[in-house]
Amino acid sequence: MNPNRRRFLQQSLLTLPALGSLSACGGGGGGGSSGSSGGSSGITSTTAVPPPSGVDLSAGLHDYGTSPVPYTAMTKPTLLQKVRDPDFGTTMIRITDIANGPTNNGGAAANVAMPAYPSTQAWNCNETRLILYVTTTPFNSGDTQGWAMFDGKTYGFIQFLPINPSDIEQFWWSRTDPDILYYIDNFSLSGTTYAQLTSYNVSSGVHTVVHDFMPYLRSQGWPTTGPVRAGYPFANGGYYGVAGADNRIWGLMAGGIPNINGYLAGNCFGFDMLTGNVIRYASIPLAEQRTMIPAPRLSGNGWFWNDTNFASSANYQTWVLDGGGNFLRQLSFSSNEHIDTSLNAAGQDVLLGVQFDTPTVGNMIMANLETGTVSTIIGVANGYGYTRGESFVGSTAYLNQAWAVGSAVGSPYGTNNSGPTSNPTTLLDQEVFIANINTNAVYRVAHHRSTGAWSNATTSTYWAQPNVTISPSGTRILVQSDWGAGDPSNPVVNNTSLVVDTYVIELPSYTG
Repeated sequence: MNPNRRRFLQQSLLTLPALGSLSACGGGGGGGSSGSSGGSSGITSTTAVPPPSGVDLSAGLHDYGTSPVPYTAMTKPTLLQKVRDPDFGTTMIRITDIANGPTNNGGAAANVAMPAYPSTQAWNCNETRLILYVTTTPFNSGDTQGWAMFDGKTYGFIQFLPINPSDIEQFWWSRTDPDILYYIDNFSLSGTTYAQLTSYNVSSGVHTVVHDFMPYLRSQGWPTTGPVRAGYPFANGGYYGVAGADNRIWGLMAGGIPNINGYLAGNCFGFDMLTGNVIRYASIPLAEQRTMIPAPRLSGNGWFWNDTNFASSANYQTWVLDGGGNFLRQLSFSSNEHIDTSLNAAGQDVLLGVQFDTPTVGNMIMANLETGTVSTIIGVANGYGYTRGESFVGSTAYLNQAWAVGSAVGSPYGTNNSGPTSNPTTLLDQEVFIANINTNAVYRVAHHRSTGAWSNATTSTYWAQPNVTISPSGTRILVQSDWGAGDPSNPVVNNTSLVVDTYVIELPSYTG
């Protein structure tokens, strides 16, 4: 790297060469063409049609309902060893041995290997490659840090990627081209600052500038010293099956303005990658903290925004915006929690997420952005109880869109236990689960056994939170774990020196 090129990589605080050619996934390519900033005319509203439903993920799984499940002691698996979860019967594979190096065969020291975030797709569209984030803790203190690519089938390490995303989680695989990865590259070179939406071809090693945001920022008189980055969740919208329109719609901000409420802040705007147009939101203030950047609806038909002006009543409101950034409606749903975007069987945009203080509470609550309806998939209303802590939801199974995945830390001692207990059982606590958003069917599939993110621990660590990430087909799930609950009757809950490795849960429907 040019020594005069300065990177703007920033730690996530949300809770705080050549490879063999890959076969195409269908639908056309993902990046490569530059666009010029246009006006604010918005995007054309189009009804999105969800992709085929794919395989039935419930095949071979047992429906435990809301019954407690035993939480049995389990030795930490060795590298690439296939083991059976003793309580749920699914297959689990430990795919990293990060204490011995990211290459799984020695190398520089690290103690964290994790999926970046549930709403960030780890696998490419044909599941032949996957990306994990590797670092030591605390952040920036060790020898190894970066985005490591692995074989998506054998889980063998391939290489660290020469990319510079705006944040740990801010990379996006194309949904139609298995070679193409997108990220926003913020850097300065010879006194000039750049903010470039970039595609990287993991087979050829070629970087291509898709769009340069700096001309627009300068034309608006906005600061150019801060990064251009996406909002949360780390998604983009597009039209399925239309060449070049996958990953089309982005929700972004340009930094460099003073922080708001202690958060990195910026001027917000939408971006249409297909046309190169920048969209200004008519209904919301320009300057926002990064937790309140409008995020794209998965259909590509607009955005949604979390209005925290209602925080005093503990009822956050989600605003729905159309393709021109105009206000349509608001819902009693907090998009400031761990959430993700999806489409239901009718092709309507929905949000799925954890809800604590809104009228509808639980570990997986669904908000329909078209009708305004908020409903329970997993929560108080259907017998699962109050929301467990350190919970996550992901819905990146875009080739099997009906399914979403969730996880919870809850109590590492088992459900309803606050200390070491003989023969503990669980209901959501320490579990990974999947749900069908059209039928509300729920299947609890594994124990992740990670305790380091437990909110009551004196040394709770962000890095051990269970970032469950479901594959495009939905048949596999990534989750990291410090394996602190290898013995659930006496888990390790206050030890940040535990190594965090990543595991794959293979559902019975996975055929390899």
